[in-house]
Amino acid sequence: MEVMDLLSVRSFWWSDSFMHAFSPSRVGSGGILAVWNPHFISQKQMIIGDWFVVVEAVWTRLGLDVMFFVIYAPQGAVCKRNLWANILEMVVSFLGECILMGDFNEVRDELERLGSRFNSMNARYFNDFIEYADLVDVPLGGPKFTWSDRWGSKFSKLNRFLITEGLLHNFPHMTGLVLEKNLLDHRPIILIEQPVDYGPTPFRNFHSWFELDDFDGIVRGSWLQLVVGLVDMNPWCNIPL
Repeated sequence: MEVMDLLSVRSFWWSDSFMHAFSPSRVGSGGILAVWNPHFISQKQMIIGDWFVVVEAVWTRLGLDVMFFVIYAPQGAVCKRNLWANILEMVVSFLGECILMGDFNEVRDELERLGSRFNSMNARYFNDFIEYADLVDVPLGGPKFTWSDRWGSKFSKLNRFLITEGLLHNFPHMTGLVLEKNLLDHRPIILIEQPVDYGPTPFRNFHSWFELDDFDGIVRGSWLQLVVGLVDMNPWCNIPL
């Protein structure tokens, strides 16, 4: 979209409390919208570029200075290298933490592309940018690829989250997830903090035990002698070994 009015932005958000920044599309491509809750993200300044929207803010819950980058990288190799250079300069000069998100229009290795040509030189420039900026590529759970063509013959991992290491100290359980794409060519991605505690380990097993005589019999006998206070009504959970 070349123009983004306030009513359109409100239709994307869950409440009337929001702020936003917008970079318009150019020649039928691009276009970036960033929306945030001012009660949690206190904006200090915004930088609007051709291929990015940058919001420098304070994460109020932590009192943490964070620079958010929302990126829609161009297709051309030279334009992408110029973009990496501009973003690199902002990241290394910022004293707080950084979160980069969006469509980077580039892959890091040939395993992130299927059905189309892999350009090793472009990937090297992208990897060098990530290394020089000292960024962490957040692992994404779910489907391996985030983009596919309309015929389902080409796949790429173009969308990702890149963060500075300091954020991992505040959010040690930070992870990414690839969602369903429905009619879109890109799958949405979400960055979440999801601590998981499975409790104490209920059983420990050593491979050497399998070499003991009648090991199977010991396990079966122990299982049959086990008495529990709760019965799982799921028949699949009550099948004897």
